[in-house]
Amino acid sequence: MMTSHTSPPATPFGGTLRSLRRAAGLTLEELSAASGVSVRALGDLERGRSRGPQRRTVDALAAALGLDDEQRERVQRLAGTGRERGGAPTPPYLLRTVPDFTGREQELAELESLATGTRTRAAVLFGPGGQGKTTLAAEAVRRLSGAFPDGSVCVQLHGMSDSPLPAAEALVLLLTALGHPPDRIPVDPVAREAVYRAALAGRRALVVLDDAADETLTRPLLPDAEGSFVLVTSRRPLAGLEGVRRIRLGGLSGGESTRLLERILGTPRTDGQSEAITRLTELCGHLPLALRIVGNRLSSRPSWTPAHLVDQLADEGRRLSGLVAGDLAVRGALALSYGQLTEPHRLLLRRLSLTPGHDTGPDLAAVLTGGDPLTTGDVLDLLVDRGLLEETAPGRYALHDLVRLFARERLDAEEPESVAGEVHLRMADWLLRSASAAGRLFEAPGAPEPWAGTVPAFAPGSAEAAEEWLIAERSNWAGALPLMYAADRHAEILHTSRTLYWFSDRWSQWPEWRTLFSYGARSAAAVGDRAAEAHQLNCLAWAHGVGASQYEQAEQLARQALELAIETGDEGQQAWAWSYISGACLGLRPAEAAEAAAKATRLFEAVGDSAGKAVSQRVLGRALRESGRAEEALALHRALLDTSAGDVPGLNEFIQVLLRQEIAHDLLALERWPEAVAAYRTVTTPLARGDLDRFLPRALTGLATALRHCGELPEARAHLTRAQELFTAAGDTASAAEATAAIEGLG
Repeated sequence: MMTSHTSPPATPFGGTLRSLRRAAGLTLEELSAASGVSVRALGDLERGRSRGPQRRTVDALAAALGLDDEQRERVQRLAGTGRERGGAPTPPYLLRTVPDFTGREQELAELESLATGTRTRAAVLFGPGGQGKTTLAAEAVRRLSGAFPDGSVCVQLHGMSDSPLPAAEALVLLLTALGHPPDRIPVDPVAREAVYRAALAGRRALVVLDDAADETLTRPLLPDAEGSFVLVTSRRPLAGLEGVRRIRLGGLSGGESTRLLERILGTPRTDGQSEAITRLTELCGHLPLALRIVGNRLSSRPSWTPAHLVDQLADEGRRLSGLVAGDLAVRGALALSYGQLTEPHRLLLRRLSLTPGHDTGPDLAAVLTGGDPLTTGDVLDLLVDRGLLEETAPGRYALHDLVRLFARERLDAEEPESVAGEVHLRMADWLLRSASAAGRLFEAPGAPEPWAGTVPAFAPGSAEAAEEWLIAERSNWAGALPLMYAADRHAEILHTSRTLYWFSDRWSQWPEWRTLFSYGARSAAAVGDRAAEAHQLNCLAWAHGVGASQYEQAEQLARQALELAIETGDEGQQAWAWSYISGACLGLRPAEAAEAAAKATRLFEAVGDSAGKAVSQRVLGRALRESGRAEEALALHRALLDTSAGDVPGLNEFIQVLLRQEIAHDLLALERWPEAVAAYRTVTTPLARGDLDRFLPRALTGLATALRHCGELPEARAHLTRAQELFTAAGDTASAAEATAAIEGLG
């Protein structure tokens, strides 16, 4: 820190007192005579030798200076702050570095580029509380010291306190630290600012403004285009500042979080504890403050293992209470930001903790408070600026895990349980009504309207808008199901399940379908509707078999559905049960699968379900191919392609693409390589669509196999590489390994 003077630096109170005295046109002697405070005492106050005068002294000075109530309260707060800080020196101060600093290399590289360049002379490090902004600023000062021969100046602006440091007082501290004589600092704020900028322009100094409150208090402290560099830290992005670069701090990566804990604890405490260390980083949400607290707690308890602390923090209700070490506390850091919000903003933050999904949009957020989406969107953006929300994508907002726990604590403390319960159920009702309204656009004409509700449901104007909403909110509407089930809203759950029935085929691998149809089956059982239960169990069997390749569960569920369908005499659901049984048996018992598919086909014919018949015959063809009867399978699939796939909108094209893929597989099994290549080429493009892309890697693998036999090795390699990437992305490690082995086999 620069200190070219020997007297104590001015304090916020001292600088303010000098400014007020000069503005009143009084000398020290005149103020002494009017207030009864000695000249020596006044001099000590203005120079910072006496930091926190008693209230009666301040009252006497305020009366002598003719201050109004607001000015009087201001100087009393500054005096109180000085008394609280005791005898420690006030800013400017030197930021403290930590020996175990970890990560943030990208941010440090960007700061170095900015600080040593010539275009941008200021940067704002912003982000939620606890992300380590001050620590990063200290590390930047340490690393960049060589680039600033005139040293560094650091000022704490107390932006998160009740009394942020005014710009005029901060200028006194900065100018004093820069070596400007205190008695020559101008009284006029504009003149003071000009002197400060001139001082910066003539030096190569690094100025850190730590914990800035807002643009108004920060703008006068920024440099001109040349000379020194200013680094600002703030929980807000300070979007109104001109000519600054903003760098947002989020959580550390998983690897960085692990390394930080290992560096705090040391190797002896972490050897053999990798699983517990990883879990601790997850429970901390990769928040640097939380990780620091965990590390310090373990360091202070040598008998504790990381696994012991995992057990303590695993309970969400106790987690924030466990993230405390001395004067470090995650709850306290969050409370500072929360305390600066208005009540409407606090209300939304509290109630966002009720959302079941990871993120949300303005429409759902508005349901929580009863506001309109436009106004709610503005509040969401403000909460992002205050570091309490993250904007995960344009128009999508998420709570950090620890912020969610804090918001839920505040909800429990500040709102009656009955009110929170009503809001929770209102949200769940709106989500399922909206999901039902969106799902209707993929149903056959005449699908039922959603039930009435207190808040109008989302009303998509097109199938594209409906699909976009169902994708964005899927964790939320799926998360609403247990809430509605607990409230005995079984009819609404069944309604939602039925209206999303055909849409589910577009995204068959979503785990949310297992949740939806599971609650559908439970709701049907709860109201004693055996026919509906059979239908939901069949849907659930499909979700396990087609969606998750969990064939044993799928077969069990389909056989339960079959029993209920036989009991109720529902041949249509019997047919679907046999179809799902055949699909579940394909891999292990192809002969049995063929028999089940034949039964399904006969039942579909009996009830006139041409779409179901096409599905079951496709499975029958697959079973024939798996049984070594590929010629029969090819004939069956080609015959199916020549017939209608039913009258359900969109299903014809869907089934026809799948039938063409089956034909390609049949030709591959028959080793008719050129024909197989031609057949696969007709399906790879349509299979790349979002609702069919789950079939694409198998088609690419088959195409590569056929190309290899045709001698087209480079193209075969390209398709296998793409297939391997898709298998890996889908989590199918076994198939990805097979694709890798096939690539290696090409030589």
